[in-house]
Amino acid sequence: MKPITARLPAVILLFVAIPLVFSGCKGRSKDQEKSRFRLNLSDEIRTIPLAELLPKTTAKTGKSEKEIGEKVRYDYMYGTLAGQYGNLRTAEKHLKLALAKEPAFTDAHHNLGLAYYKMGRINDAITQWQTVLRLDPAYAETYYNLAIFMLDNKRRADAITLLETCIKHEPYHLKARYALGKMNQEDGKVQEAIRHFRAYQMKDRGDLRVHLALGELYLMANQADSSLKEFESAARIDDKNAQVHYQLGAAYHRRNWLDKAIFEYKRTTELAPDHLDAFVNLGDIYFQRQEFASALAAYNAALGVDSTNTYARRKAGEAEKKLLERDRGS
Repeated sequence: MKPITARLPAVILLFVAIPLVFSGCKGRSKDQEKSRFRLNLSDEIRTIPLAELLPKTTAKTGKSEKEIGEKVRYDYMYGTLAGQYGNLRTAEKHLKLALAKEPAFTDAHHNLGLAYYKMGRINDAITQWQTVLRLDPAYAETYYNLAIFMLDNKRRADAITLLETCIKHEPYHLKARYALGKMNQEDGKVQEAIRHFRAYQMKDRGDLRVHLALGELYLMANQADSSLKEFESAARIDDKNAQVHYQLGAAYHRRNWLDKAIFEYKRTTELAPDHLDAFVNLGDIYFQRQEFASALAAYNAALGVDSTNTYARRKAGEAEKKLLERDRGS
């Protein structure tokens, strides 16, 4: 059986999948935004000390959406919806109108910061988020947004501090938990990563990515039963995901449940015809069972994916030799 390794993406790729958008809706692509707005980020803001971003008090003086009047709420909602659909100039206009009527409205400051960030006006975004934390030091989403800013500027340690502050104020903040889980997984901190992903599942047990991550982490922690359960849960969520079936096949393979492993590896190759490891592992199972014709076919399929794979080439030669020996003996 070919060793199974977890291929972890660079941490920055993680956040490509979690873009800064107004919560709940899809924004325009980064390329579209760059074509419309010019980046405005000073060295002073890029290198701003973390201590200057964090609130100096724990007292809340700002107002939430529940505490404002209808006229303010109208502009706030109009601006927020405009931001959700990428109309950032309109979002800026109406959120500013809301703040002109209610300067301590934290949600409006927060969403105006998001609009500015998407417009490339990073200095203005950071100013808005500093205002949010001054008005409400427990506003969890702002710490998450500032963590993204830190990652964008290669300040990983500060990003982790902000993410940890975020979950201190909102223990089940899913984006922060996921980010911390992946970053700890990448750093080899297995138990810390498991802790964050399990906290994620306290609120959402249906995220395929988390089941896969936990399956890999439990495997690294020598918790084979827990690992298998996570991969089986992942398969129930998405039966057409090749990596899910591959990991499930590998889990069965490790337990020597070979019929189940064969089924999952075959399903993997149906969904991903270029999945090299699935073909190699199929070949290994068939070779172990002395089904040399099937083993040869699997190894040849692997070579069709990668003709330079020395393991598959060597095993194909061994399977072919066994077939010839069997033919001579018959």
